Amino acid sequence: MSPKKNLLFTFDYELFLGERSGSIEKCMLEPTNKLIAIFDRHKIQAAIFFVDTTYLIRLKEMAKSTLAAKEDFEKITAQLQLLIQKKHYVFPHIHPHWLDAEYNKGSNSWSLSNITKYRFHAISEAQRTALFDQSISILSEIIQPIQPNYVLDGYRAGGWCIQPFSDFYPHFKRHQIKFDFSVLPGLKNLSSAQFYDFEKAPQLPVYTFENEIVELHPHGSFTQIPISVIHIPKAHQLANKFLLKYLWKTGNRSFGDGNGVVASPKDESNPQMLPQGEMVSLELLNSIKLPLYNRFLKSSKIMHFISHPKMLSKHNLKKLEQFLINARQQYVLECDFRKMQE
Repeated sequence: MSPKKNLLFTFDYELFLGERSGSIEKCMLEPTNKLIAIFDRHKIQAAIFFVDTTYLIRLKEMAKSTLAAKEDFEKITAQLQLLIQKKHYVFPHIHPHWLDAEYNKGSNSWSLSNITKYRFHAISEAQRTALFDQSISILSEIIQPIQPNYVLDGYRAGGWCIQPFSDFYPHFKRHQIKFDFSVLPGLKNLSSAQFYDFEKAPQLPVYTFENEIVELHPHGSFTQIPISVIHIPKAHQLANKFLLKYLWKTGNRSFGDGNGVVASPKDESNPQMLPQGEMVSLELLNSIKLPLYNRFLKSSKIMHFISHPKMLSKHNLKKLEQFLINARQQYVLECDFRKMQE
């Protein structure tokens, strides 16, 4: 009998968060439809899509007076409902600096150049309460017609900025959020936008916590399912640089058509590549790293991917298919995070 492996796919379903947001077609709809097709072919369910609810809140407001925004909201609603129908999960994901985003009616796009509210910590308690309440409400309105008893009990912080957890604690309790998926064990990023420091996080595939996100609490109210971090040897790092240049020159680039946050670093840390490793992600998966990902799955209890549809390329999706074919041949796959707790 084949051994069982826990394989968790999670996605931040969002536009770009910098000066140019990009379009929903290229950043969200098209790449997500390609993911749905791949998951259908390989019988993968229970992927998690963390929806940028702060964007949806602003979009719904704009939809009252702008036809293009109204059509965008309707298209996103339809895709999220399709994900629910196909037995995937949809949970909230908050980027507070959408509060200051500027909408361009001519291009039907947004500018998020003001990043002073990028972190949840940077907004007032009244704003935090409002954003959480509205986030749960807007997703419930979308999901309930498809699945009336759906439970919104999972969360991922925008930009992984889940610290200090005291900012989130009352809202997790009020909305009965039990699962968080924000921690990158061993990594940190301190910049003018982001702040997270997970260097002291437990090196465990799953752990419970209470008041501190990086402290194991045996009887904690909340469960952390950390994002997997993989070590990339120096030889692979060098080969990866050459491959990325080749892919760029040959036009094999990400589907998204926007640009991200530009933030000045406060230290030397880089969340994409540290000596300790890098996050396991579909947009970082390529032919150089595929053997490393296969080995990681073989040696791990849980392999937790974090990815962004807007960042995916055709090459990434091709490697995902190859990864899934190999995984299906060798293992019995469990992809539902709820069953990973049993």
